Amino acid sequence: MRSRVGDSADDPSRVRNQPALRTSSGAIWLIVGAIFTAICLIPLVGIVATGRSAGAVAMVTIVLMVALYAAMVTVRLAASPGPQRLQRMAFCFLGMAALTLVGMIACVLLQWGAPLRQ
Repeated sequence: MRSRVGDSADDPSRVRNQPALRTSSGAIWLIVGAIFTAICLIPLVGIVATGRSAGAVAMVTIVLMVALYAAMVTVRLAASPGPQRLQRMAFCFLGMAALTLVGMIACVLLQWGAPLRQ
């Protein structure tokens, strides 16, 4: 019986078979994570600077995002090379993205609902 292409473990189009999750040194995850962190810090620092109620949420988001990036760097330096290290780094990056999305949405909702100071 023939297996479908999508069922094959050697199928290069499967997400788990991408080079960034199998053979990379991990540097690409650090570069992308640093760029992502820098871009996300711009609006978050701006929210903190407003001094409004969303500033506390933005500050917590900043701290957790930087902590996840530090965890990614720690995994890169401490774990042995291989797919597990790359998967852990990808998990840290996805955690950063999810956390930042939730934090930004919370900040927007707080800003939106708060009355303007005059």
